[in-house]
Amino acid sequence: MERFMKEYVLPYWKYLILAILVIILQVYLQINIMQETKNIIDIGIKHSDFNFIDNAGIYMMELTTLFGLSMIAASYLSAYISASVTCDVREALFEKVVSLSPIDFNQIGASSLMTRATADTTRIQIFMINFLRNALVIPVVIIAVIIAAAEINLILCGILVIAFILTILFMELKSKQSIPLFNRLQKKLDYLNLKFKEKIEGVRSIRAFGKQHSEIEEFRELNDEFNEESVYAELKLYYLTPVALIVMNLAILLIYYVGSIQLKAKIVSISDLILFFQYVTYFVSCLGILPFLVDTMPKTIVATERIEEVLYMDETVVNNPVNDSLIDDDNAALVEYKEVIFGYTGAKGVIADISFKAEKGTTTAFIGPTGSGKSTVFYLLNRLYDPTFGEILYNRRNIKEMDIRELREKIAYANQKTLVLNDTVYANIAMNNPNLSREKAMEVCELSRFNEVFDFLPDGLDSVMAQRGMNVSGGQKQRWSIARTLAKDAEIYVFDDCFSALDSKTEYAVRQNVREYLKGKTVFVIAQKISTIMDADNIIVLDKGRIADQGTHEYLLENCELYQEIYATQTYLKEDE
Repeated sequence: MERFMKEYVLPYWKYLILAILVIILQVYLQINIMQETKNIIDIGIKHSDFNFIDNAGIYMMELTTLFGLSMIAASYLSAYISASVTCDVREALFEKVVSLSPIDFNQIGASSLMTRATADTTRIQIFMINFLRNALVIPVVIIAVIIAAAEINLILCGILVIAFILTILFMELKSKQSIPLFNRLQKKLDYLNLKFKEKIEGVRSIRAFGKQHSEIEEFRELNDEFNEESVYAELKLYYLTPVALIVMNLAILLIYYVGSIQLKAKIVSISDLILFFQYVTYFVSCLGILPFLVDTMPKTIVATERIEEVLYMDETVVNNPVNDSLIDDDNAALVEYKEVIFGYTGAKGVIADISFKAEKGTTTAFIGPTGSGKSTVFYLLNRLYDPTFGEILYNRRNIKEMDIRELREKIAYANQKTLVLNDTVYANIAMNNPNLSREKAMEVCELSRFNEVFDFLPDGLDSVMAQRGMNVSGGQKQRWSIARTLAKDAEIYVFDDCFSALDSKTEYAVRQNVREYLKGKTVFVIAQKISTIMDADNIIVLDKGRIADQGTHEYLLENCELYQEIYATQTYLKEDE
């Protein structure tokens, strides 16, 4: 919490000090307005000085106007500080989430990250604006009223102080008891969001299998369970306000009783007693916000801890570049894997003893059964993960010594799963290259044959794509992904199984276009079909995370049994068609 306050709240210390000064001014004005009432009674009414009463009334109106202006200033400052802090926290969360490796991302989960970036930050904002607008008044009022009340009557002031201390102790006890409950409640909310996200994303499958009723019933049970937990947690704090009001009102009754006795004994004057009652009323009205703050405090503490967990988590993939110049040797392999071993968290080794070289200007292809680790090899090249053992070199330099952003700038990656933004066609294609010209965008669309899709879109490059690309087919998405990759000026191009949904004629045309366009570049292709990779300079056959063999298409047909089996199967199926 201390680190969070230093990084996100203290930068606005000037506004905080200004807010405190404005609040002190508010209390000062309010105290003066109440004291002026005593002066009217002691001087104006006692001596029938109507001129004094008129002047005092005008003075009170001036003080009231200043008080109103100070409230407007306090509201503006509280809104500005709370909104600014929340904005900074959301930006920091987004930057952190974008930089997380898949291991770190999955450790928290997409639904939980979404909850932390929305509900938790909003909870902090609500607490801050109430704290700055109301809670900061409380200590100033307590100090000012107790000092002013003590000057009038120590006995009555003592009753007020004792009641206040009892209320604070009760609230603190209940607040501490509720923190674990709200921590557990937020975890349940994360799980509820996860299940809701699953149901929404899988709605087609749910309908296809006729599971609507069972899924609705399952979600209803989870929602009811969360509701019960919420009620139980809220009840722990729900009676804070009535208890606080009961204690303070009993104190007021006692003050009235003792005050009336002292008035009869002429220990205190009627004007002093009226002024003291005004102080008490002001004191209690300010304390009215305290139960709300105590109610929201545990929730805010839990929300802050959850946000800190993301902001300050130790990342698995660390960006720690070494300031050495890149080695640029025309005789060196651009990319080289040296006995690379890697396994995901909680799993055995996914790939092992991966060693190969990819020379500049060559095409290297990967093929193998599903789950053999083909995509994982290039997740390591992008430093989405780091190898457990072994090295990956770029121009003879270990990629761990390079700045991650610098490394990824050199790689254009066509992912297996195409990300489609709810934006124009041009914006999606220019995702890898913000300076992309429209002419270049049209060129890469023609190379990937995505321009054929324009016939079905109303505004060409300016057509807005539906969320997740629902207005295009799987094959059209792959052509789009290829166009996006070609739009980036990079040294290394990776095509991760992005030709699989294309028909044979389109695939052949696109492959020829890509091959001609990327002459002199280092290209990696991951594929399931031999027809996609048979022209590659080097084909690596993976089997259970290991290299079964590597070489040209002709060499593998003669020497690699697994490659022969894949070729025979695909040839047989093709003949069958």
